Amino acid sequence: MRLIRTMAMLVAVCVLVPGGVASGQDQVRRLTLAEALQAFSENSVALRIARSESEEATWVARQLRAYANPAFSLVREDLGHSGQDYWETTAGVVQRVEWPGRTSARTRVADHAIGAAAARLRADAIRLAFEVREAYARAWFAEQAEEVVGTATSVIRTVAEAAAHRLEAGDISEYEARRLHIERGRAERELADRALQARSARRSLGALITAEAEAMEVGPAAPIEGLPPVVTAEQAREAFSGRPDLEAAARDLDAARARSAVASTEWVPDPTLSLGYKDQADGFSGAAMTLNLPLPVFDRGAGTRQGAITRESTAAYRLDLSRRLAELDLGSTLDRYVSARSRLEGGGDALLADAQALLATARTAYAEGEMTLLELLDAAGAFQDTRLSALSLRSAAWVAYYDMLRAMGDSSEGGN
Repeated sequence: MRLIRTMAMLVAVCVLVPGGVASGQDQVRRLTLAEALQAFSENSVALRIARSESEEATWVARQLRAYANPAFSLVREDLGHSGQDYWETTAGVVQRVEWPGRTSARTRVADHAIGAAAARLRADAIRLAFEVREAYARAWFAEQAEEVVGTATSVIRTVAEAAAHRLEAGDISEYEARRLHIERGRAERELADRALQARSARRSLGALITAEAEAMEVGPAAPIEGLPPVVTAEQAREAFSGRPDLEAAARDLDAARARSAVASTEWVPDPTLSLGYKDQADGFSGAAMTLNLPLPVFDRGAGTRQGAITRESTAAYRLDLSRRLAELDLGSTLDRYVSARSRLEGGGDALLADAQALLATARTAYAEGEMTLLELLDAAGAFQDTRLSALSLRSAAWVAYYDMLRAMGDSSEGGN
């Protein structure tokens, strides 16, 4: 009986000791969510690509505003007949003159294209920021799960060791000892898997916010706590109208309409005006002017006009489709968020408290000899499952909230 009491006290003491595994966390870079988002804005390769693409599109659009360059013209004619020489020299500037309406339409195309590029960059930034927030929450859950499994494993490990001594003393059956040995092996494997998952989650977060070629482990510096803010359907729809991807699609349509305006006038060719000075061998000299106006006989730009009309229709269809998909995205995301938040509010914190109380009660009962090793084993398993469920509810609710921000087109930090 004294042996049983001694083993019970040993197990109870071990239950008090946290079971988290270091797993190389001393080399983990710790950041808050705000710091992670700041690092993302400064170092993200994906965001740099989006910025470069936006800048490229902006410069291409600005080129549409450019007016045709003038050309310098120099003509020298040396003529001769019956021993007489004659020459003429003409120097001038040649300029293609664009019709005024076409110039303003090209400017509108450029302005809308630049606006669309800026809106796409904002949309990319919001999408990538959501990925950072999601990775942060996943890393937090992975670390918490490793700690919970580590605590349960430490209990199972100690119980299995106690069982070996009690089997030698004939205090428990061989079945109980084998059962505890098997459970210990399963728990050790699960703990190793959880440690790998935590490292993978930290590396995924590091890859999103650092520019290093080698993956860096980045972990949360602060816990994710409490309930995410309430978001009503009215708030979501009010913010929804400002989604940058919809703005980009609308600006694309405006640019397509401006291009149609340009194409509609292309059947009238631009004239070319040449102004210069002419000097002749006979002493005559003076100003010279030439006006060239192409005649739309063979090419009246019908294909260009129809192509522009088709592009305008395509842009209108794309805007309509973008709005429909965005509305579906918003509705689905809002439903998921309301459901996840409701589940967390209904029992998340209570489950955490219940799990902790359950393990404390089991520890006391075993120490007093009122619980068997197998019952303590079951309590450790229930503690692990309940606590993981509660932590999963919290992680899912915050990820759903971050996704809600993305669907609303909200670029605010929205952190925990």
